[in-house]
Amino acid sequence: MSELMAFIYESETGAKDLEEDLVKEENAKVGDAALVVRHADGRPVFSHAVDLVGRGSMGGIFWGFILALVFWTKWWGLSVGGALGDLRLDEEFVKEVGDSVGKGHSAMMAFVEDGMVAAVLNAAESTNPKVVRSTFSQTDEQVLQTIFQAAREIS
Repeated sequence: MSELMAFIYESETGAKDLEEDLVKEENAKVGDAALVVRHADGRPVFSHAVDLVGRGSMGGIFWGFILALVFWTKWWGLSVGGALGDLRLDEEFVKEVGDSVGKGHSAMMAFVEDGMVAAVLNAAESTNPKVVRSTFSQTDEQVLQTIFQAAREIS
């Protein structure tokens, strides 16, 4: 079991600060992570976090899809439920994260293994983020891994 966690900050630098804290914190490993900064003009900028990985990374295709889903579905006029399809992402998670990262804000989204959740939350506590969480069963993770592995092989 894993959690997809979003750590949301009301500054453009908060997510980067958390990333640096997690790199220093040896006991708080995340499976994979991506950062988003929404500048004052509303333009979002996405990046893959530095090596925070405690295991194999999902990669850019996965994060590109998740970040696009969270930040662009309402702009494209898509229904979140329709866009989620078989990915089994919690629609409320997607909506809350998308609505919470406003202009001048930043967020770090991370996959965290069940045994690491407390350590990651503890490491994030000093940076005072808004935390939004969604759980993934092992089956859900396998579905995600299969979809994105196939996408990598095609590209």
